[in-house]
Amino acid sequence: MPPTFDYTSQDAQAMPVTPVEPSDFDYARFTDEAAAADARYAAFLRQPHGIAVWQRVRVADVFRDGCRDMRASLRWQLGGLTRSLGYATDAPTYLEPWYGIGTTAAAFGGEYDWPEGQAPVVRPLWQSVGDVPELTPRPFERSPIMRHTLDMIEYFLDETKGRLPISWSDIQNPLNVATELVDTSGFFAGFVEQPDRVRQILAAVTDVVISFTQKQTELIGPALVRPGHGFASSYAGTGIGMSSDNLVMISPRMVERFCVADSARIGAAFGGAAIHSCGNYARWIAALKKIPNLTMVDGAFSPQTDPDYNECEAFRDAFVNTGVVVHGRMVGDPDDVLARVKRLWTPGLKLIVVTYVQEPEAQRRLYEDIHRLCV
Repeated sequence: MPPTFDYTSQDAQAMPVTPVEPSDFDYARFTDEAAAADARYAAFLRQPHGIAVWQRVRVADVFRDGCRDMRASLRWQLGGLTRSLGYATDAPTYLEPWYGIGTTAAAFGGEYDWPEGQAPVVRPLWQSVGDVPELTPRPFERSPIMRHTLDMIEYFLDETKGRLPISWSDIQNPLNVATELVDTSGFFAGFVEQPDRVRQILAAVTDVVISFTQKQTELIGPALVRPGHGFASSYAGTGIGMSSDNLVMISPRMVERFCVADSARIGAAFGGAAIHSCGNYARWIAALKKIPNLTMVDGAFSPQTDPDYNECEAFRDAFVNTGVVVHGRMVGDPDDVLARVKRLWTPGLKLIVVTYVQEPEAQRRLYEDIHRLCV
């Protein structure tokens, strides 16, 4: 029977880990292995094409309501970093001050509801684009969600003495943020009914994405790894990762007309734009390639990762010889992952394969098999 997506799983990409106290963490071993991985990542970025492998250790509790407790989140994440030491990887696992996806919306008054056992959600403040007043962001310190995110960064740095890599929080693409402020149907109707107002809203959100990320950059300092949330990241990394799941809910033409300029403006502030979307977004590739500083695209390429996963050939053919990195997430057993990598890889492509194999020896064999493809 072919592999399928497990709808009963709360997080198909997560791995079980044991929490670790900051005082018990093996900083010396992690630092040595992370430095070696960082060097491999840097070498990969310097090449015009090639393959890298990131064995991701994603901790489920961190990306659900466990994010509410920064003390617990750090210990879960240190457990993830500890487990990552058993694998072969070309990018280190890193800490992330993840506090839901409402961080940017919070600047305009968004607040969290906390469903039990789930990640926090933001209820839209307005029903239509016409209801939205002139958007003036609150100071970060006056937004509980943003203040908590900054406090989490400071807590992580204090507890680890700045010795571990840390990414930015999950700031989300402006299109996603806008639908946390305005009812999704009402906002999408505005693309036709009030296009200029939609652009104004997206521009205001873009300003906050840039300014709040700059604030995080100042706080994190030399511990910063990029492009950040959900992407293989390192000190050598470039660009900023943005989750753009709502792009598949509007036409490619609308993405080009309303979203490309804002993504490019954010990318210009941080060395390039790295775009993620769930689902199959092959039809939107041409629009995304209009982003002049596009550095990376992330998506799911196996049925165990996403029920509507991407076809390998569409991304292979679109990004070969472009210098844009294809960041392919593949949950599955090693044989299935390797078969999909063979379909995705071609000389001239820059490819990062994201694996989630739990058994260390099997993962190491897969790592070696993937690298043997690129000779």
